[in-house]
Amino acid sequence: MSKVASFLAGLSVASALAGQHVHNAGRSTCDCLEFAAVYYDNLASCGRASELYFHTKYGASAAYAPTEPIAGLPHQVCSNFFKNFKINSCVNRDLYSFPLTETDNASNQTWCYVSNDCLNLNGGKFATNTLGFAIGGWHNLQSTSNLSWKVCDDATDSVLRTKSVRELDAMGADSDVGMALLLRYSYPAVSMTWGEAREFMETLNDQWDESESSGENFNRISAPPTQWGDRLPWIYTTLSSIVASENGWILDSPGHRDEFHVIFGREVWEVKRSEEGNMAYLAGKFWKEFDVTCVLGCSPATREEAPLDLLTQ
Repeated sequence: MSKVASFLAGLSVASALAGQHVHNAGRSTCDCLEFAAVYYDNLASCGRASELYFHTKYGASAAYAPTEPIAGLPHQVCSNFFKNFKINSCVNRDLYSFPLTETDNASNQTWCYVSNDCLNLNGGKFATNTLGFAIGGWHNLQSTSNLSWKVCDDATDSVLRTKSVRELDAMGADSDVGMALLLRYSYPAVSMTWGEAREFMETLNDQWDESESSGENFNRISAPPTQWGDRLPWIYTTLSSIVASENGWILDSPGHRDEFHVIFGREVWEVKRSEEGNMAYLAGKFWKEFDVTCVLGCSPATREEAPLDLLTQ
């Protein structure tokens, strides 16, 4: 074998093993990796892990979903969100992350990419080499990635669902990603509209007692009668649990639209497309596409203040 042939053979072997080991000085092998850096360094292809679980759980191919037209949601999720997301915390596996059901035990899980040296994936998937990655894609057999990913433990890993809306908004601004997607990949959702929850949350705000916890405040609201059906009692019980958790929950909008409300303890936040949303999207300024505003139960720091007039100071 000539020297050139030997060199090319060596490159082939190296290519086949590419992506199998990710070294990070000072980090644990099972620490989450930054999403944007993973794709930038070609360590993984967006869509081959759990980025598009909301799509693939219905049988769509994880190998081909990211190649859909630019107007398609899979393309937007990969190109506009994950490839810009400079955060190494765990995100929801499902874009529409509802509580666990008997038929879908993964919808409410969180996940992230990890080094291929990590052996505790907690139900995630180990990486395959480049050859196995290609075969898995071309034959459309299964979702394969050349970087391992793990299912996170909310008690030990850094997960976005523990962050406040303000913290997520700062992350969105730093990475320049759309807040509608960021919030959906951060918080679980519940099949309840703001119209159904509004009266309970306004009553909570009007009767708020600073000496009591969020849950104690909500429990002072009278439970609705049952003679009008089961829906109102269910809304009351569900909202009580959501408020007491003091974590973020999405009140889902009809059709899973990008405009919705978020409850975080006593606070209610509105996610609404900004007036310049279309231009922001076309210009690639995705964080400016949606306004996230606290509309009820806001602390003084979140209330809108008059612009600072430097001439009168």
